Amino acid sequence: MRIFSVKDPQEAARTYPCATESPRPFWADGLELSRSWFAENLGAHVEGVHVEEEGEVIGHIYWAPSERALVPYRTEPGVAWLYCEWIKRPYRGRGYMRALFSAFVEYLKGEGYKGVLVGATDYQGYLHHSHFAKRGFEVIRESDGGKLMYLPLTRKSVEVEPLAQHIPVEGKAPVELLIVGSHFCPVGAATVLYLRKVVAEFGDRVSMVEVPAGPETLARYGVADGIFVNGEEKLFGPVTEAQVRAVIEEELSH
Repeated sequence: MRIFSVKDPQEAARTYPCATESPRPFWADGLELSRSWFAENLGAHVEGVHVEEEGEVIGHIYWAPSERALVPYRTEPGVAWLYCEWIKRPYRGRGYMRALFSAFVEYLKGEGYKGVLVGATDYQGYLHHSHFAKRGFEVIRESDGGKLMYLPLTRKSVEVEPLAQHIPVEGKAPVELLIVGSHFCPVGAATVLYLRKVVAEFGDRVSMVEVPAGPETLARYGVADGIFVNGEEKLFGPVTEAQVRAVIEEELSH
């Protein structure tokens, strides 16, 4: 087992082991787009820790310092935001995540971080809150579908407040699609690719605007990423091209 920080943008070619599972998940379609995003933003808006076994990256933790994290919160400096984590299924239950997370925390302590924040979910299999509760994270805020959780390292509590969300509907077409970021995770990136293809089928009945993730986008929309249909987030999580098409058709039928 080897655990190491991702420092070289070329290492982005091995990121997202979650999307390389066998059998191949359909959302691996977004893998190339996400790897490009990671390489471009490494050291700015994303940091990575990989665990490797026999030359294969089998797991990861991706995160960012609060000063540079792309999250829909206003957070004091010196806090780590955990974006996502994964261990490939054949390697689970063998201590890899325990070792990976322990190495991550030890690094943060050495750098003087106050603690770790994570937007945990209620979805089994993806950042479920129960996994973080077992490690000592505490719920500090709840919302639909998830919990904001905090693990103290050198500070018992930190200041963190959600940004006000503002997703405009401008009346450009019967269906307006706004894509904010959505390249970080292969799940969102695959949906972006499906939308680019499907939207062309509907002509001027559907408009689509893509806005890259970044501090300016956070300030303008109050969200770090998301896919909004007429102002509402209706495409979250793994979806197929057929499901993307169905959402647009349903919106047009209203």
